[in-house]
Amino acid sequence: MKFLLIIITTTLLLYSSPKILIKEEAIPDNLKETVFFLSDSLDGRSYLQLDNLDSSVNFIAQKFKEFGMEPKFQTYTINDIEYKNVYCKLQGKTEELIIVGAHYDSCGELPGADDNASGVAGLIETARIVSASDKLDHSIIFVSFTLEEPPYFRTKQMGSYQFAKFGEENNWKVKEMIALDMIGYYTDEEVQEYPTALFKLLYPSKGNFIAAISDFSSSGYADDFQQHAEALDQIECIQLAAPTSLPGIDFSDHLNYWNLGYKAFMITNTAFYRNKEYHSFGDTSDRLDYTKMGYVVNALSNYLLTEDQALHVKSPPLIFIFQS
Repeated sequence: MKFLLIIITTTLLLYSSPKILIKEEAIPDNLKETVFFLSDSLDGRSYLQLDNLDSSVNFIAQKFKEFGMEPKFQTYTINDIEYKNVYCKLQGKTEELIIVGAHYDSCGELPGADDNASGVAGLIETARIVSASDKLDHSIIFVSFTLEEPPYFRTKQMGSYQFAKFGEENNWKVKEMIALDMIGYYTDEEVQEYPTALFKLLYPSKGNFIAAISDFSSSGYADDFQQHAEALDQIECIQLAAPTSLPGIDFSDHLNYWNLGYKAFMITNTAFYRNKEYHSFGDTSDRLDYTKMGYVVNALSNYLLTEDQALHVKSPPLIFIFQS
């Protein structure tokens, strides 16, 4: 039998509120362009659709070039097939890195608009905004991963595992990793679900918010992102810190950074807990809200431009699961 003990912490630590540092905001049409290309012009981005994967990674690389950044490819081979991650780096005052990632593959031959063309669109638009700044405290790597979806999910063939190991082998000083996975679907209807009904006592019933999801050790970073979203006051942001035994907590690329001992959190609309077209042919570009996606990008961009992450302004709800 499983049961949950939910402890709500209310400790407030006295730190300054996040500053608003972004000089410009996300452009919804830019986000829509990326989602449309990945989900509508291609018939899926599965591990078997090599031409479509190449088209996707080349599109992302071209966008990085347009912002004056130099894209690089990390390649690796599975069963004599070459797969690619694409990334670029913005140099900050220090070599300490924040890695922002989103997978570009889809599950099977599905359009994958929310999952995860939306995350890639958010990644690209965040890179555009942040690359225009000349005052970065930390260096930032923007990376789009391959092979997050089945059959490679939770294996060492995931693009994010390969990239995390690549950084480890090259002694990168990784401060934190942020995964963007499904940030496009929102609704004002009361359709939001959770791993257990007890969550409904704490969190919204309408599916119109964004969530910052972390394990306990990374909760300070997720909390700080939430504070930046609240400072901009454009979209509601909730935060959840929980063990990985809670379904969905580690269902993206950040899991490989946790497994290697790094701090990481995920920005998501909660995937299948909200979007009922998850992993179906109904996950199409016309269902997404590009304005709200832009609000998420604004919050993330401002977070990346702030001098000190993890302000720990307030403690998040802590979710403990006990097995009996």
